[in-house]
Amino acid sequence: MVTTRTSKPDTCHDNETRCECGQLIAKVRGQGIELKCKRCKRIVVIPFSSIEGWSAIAS
Repeated sequence: MVTTRTSKPDTCHDNETRCECGQLIAKVRGQGIELKCKRCKRIVVIPFSSIEGWSAIAS
């Protein structure tokens, strides 16, 4: 996942990733990453255990 930070003051929490335009891209929630579909507004949680290589980063 590519994250982009701006020089604007960071007013969001560390568990959120936002685009340069301010649109929320993802949130870290409990045991996974929460994504919201921009078209149908469904929320999908991708478990950390299903992300290849996550255990190496998390430890």
